[in-house]
Amino acid sequence: MKLVEMDVIKFLNEVDSSSPAPGGGSVSALASSLGASLGRMVAHLSFGKKKYEANSDEVKAAFVKNFDELLKIKEELNILIDKDSEAYNTVMAAFKLPKETEEEKAIRSAEIQKCTKFAIQTPYDIVVLSGKAISLLGTIMEYGNQNAITDIGVGTLLLMTGLEGGILNVKVNLSSIEDKEYVEKISKEIAAIKADAAKEVERIMSIVNAAL
Repeated sequence: MKLVEMDVIKFLNEVDSSSPAPGGGSVSALASSLGASLGRMVAHLSFGKKKYEANSDEVKAAFVKNFDELLKIKEELNILIDKDSEAYNTVMAAFKLPKETEEEKAIRSAEIQKCTKFAIQTPYDIVVLSGKAISLLGTIMEYGNQNAITDIGVGTLLLMTGLEGGILNVKVNLSSIEDKEYVEKISKEIAAIKADAAKEVERIMSIVNAAL
């Protein structure tokens, strides 16, 4: 059974077990999916309300665009919940390859490198998607139902948690990569995404807290 098809209790118990997967990567994807879902919830609670409908057509178009984008991100993150665990299993399979001869050692080493890069892609995607989702919440917060502003706050924090969790999983795998150019490229990209996201999180949370 796919992780995303489990009920909440079963998923939690699966995490709370001796199995290393699902682990931090899958949970990070889930956290960000929840964050995106909360952002969309606030939008759902805004449609049809007098204050929202009083906005210009341009504002409403931007609002709906962000609402739709958050759905795409949520759906992609849901796929990554399972994909992260699959990637982990792929790496473990590579480590179990035979290593008796020099040829076997070379094949095994190359396979480990290839599978580790594959394993990096999932948390990297979590970072990218989480950062993008955070950038979409500002419009939802500004023009959405202000009675649900704390839900935007919780969604923002969840997305940042997912983003930072993704970064941790990228970094732990990067430490095993021999391709230094690849390591430098990915490291710079995730650092830039985190810096931009952190600024927006600080801005959003300052507005949320000021409204309380």
